[in-house]
Amino acid sequence: MNLVPIGIKRKVITGFALLIVIPLSACGSSSLPVTESQQTTNFVGTEGELIPIQSDNVRAAGYDEASMVMTVQFDNGALYEYYGVPADLWTSFVAAQPHPWSQVGYPRLVKGGIPYKRIG
Repeated sequence: MNLVPIGIKRKVITGFALLIVIPLSACGSSSLPVTESQQTTNFVGTEGELIPIQSDNVRAAGYDEASMVMTVQFDNGALYEYYGVPADLWTSFVAAQPHPWSQVGYPRLVKGGIPYKRIG
């Protein structure tokens, strides 16, 4: 014997389904672990400090996001500053290891006409 009208059952079932769906949808991508490649792409700037770079001709590099200055130290010891460098160029440079100079540095800094100065 069914004492509850059909329309009421439907509302109760729908309400129950919403209670389950809403909390599960709140568990978005923020609960997923961050991979090493995601950490690299989110990395912007070193406040001008040089960091080691894996490369056959670049020893170290740094980037100051506030002044948009990128510093590159080559294996021969030469040190250059590049001025007006956008943050995406720096992140592309770091991500291009082990060939950052040939893949990003030379084509986008030198051929791209970014102003520079040898400082050491």
